[in-house]
Amino acid sequence: MSDVPRGPDWWQDKDGQWYPRHVSSSKDNGETSTAPLGPSAESNEENEESLPEYFSRTYGWGEQPDEGEPILVIGGGKAVDDTDPKFTTLTERAPTAVHQPVRPVFPPDLFSGSLGVIGAILLVIGSFLDWATAGGSLTTGVVEGIGDSNGIGTLITGGICAFLAGLFLSGQRKRWVGLAMIISAGVAVALSIYSIVDIASTSNNIPENLIERFPTIDAAFASNAKLDFDLGLWAVLGGSVISLLAGLSGFKRHT
Repeated sequence: MSDVPRGPDWWQDKDGQWYPRHVSSSKDNGETSTAPLGPSAESNEENEESLPEYFSRTYGWGEQPDEGEPILVIGGGKAVDDTDPKFTTLTERAPTAVHQPVRPVFPPDLFSGSLGVIGAILLVIGSFLDWATAGGSLTTGVVEGIGDSNGIGTLITGGICAFLAGLFLSGQRKRWVGLAMIISAGVAVALSIYSIVDIASTSNNIPENLIERFPTIDAAFASNAKLDFDLGLWAVLGGSVISLLAGLSGFKRHT
C-alpha cells in the first residue's frame, strides 16, 4: 500500500491508503487480500510497472500490428491492392535516400571557347587554301598548304584546338585544357612562321635559279620573278595566334 496512487488502477480504502489493482478488499474482516486478480499480476509486491501494463491493456500500446498491415502509401492516392506500387507493409520499407558525392558543375568558359573555335576554323580552312602564288614577271605557279608546305601539320593542330575549345564550352574548367591548347596553338604558330620564312627564301632565290637554268633569259625579267603570300597562309597564322590567346585565357581562368 502507499499514501499516494502509483497508477490509474490503484484503489483507496476507507483509511485513505492506496493499493494496487491485484490487492483486493475483504468486506467481512476488513483486511486486504493480496491474491492476484488476473494473469497479468506476477507478484503481490507494490511496483511501478502497473502503469505501463494499464496503458498496454487499455489502449493496446506496445502491441505489434499484424504482418502485412499497410502502414504507408507512397505517392499519394489510394492503393488498389497489394500489388499496387503505392502499397507497402511493415515488411516493406520505403526506399531511403542514398547520399553520394556530387561533382561540382562549372559554367562554360564562353570567352576562351569562342576564341578557340574561331582559331580552329581558320586553321582548318587555311590548310586547304593556297599559301603563295606567282608574282611579278611570273604568270603561273602556286604553293599549296597541303602538299607543298606544312598544311598537314596546321590541319592536325586545328582539329586538336577545335576539340579543346569544345571542352571549354562544356564547362571543363581545368588548367590542363588551357595548357593543351597553348601547346597545340604554339605548334601551329611555329609551323606558320616556318612556312613564311621558307616561302620568302624560295621567292628570293627564284631570279638566281632562272638565270642559272636559262642563261639567255632577260635579267630584268628574272629579277622581277617572285612569290606572293596568299590568303591561306595568313589564315593559318591568324588562326594559330587566336588559338594561342584562347589557351592563355583558359589557363588563367581555370583551376
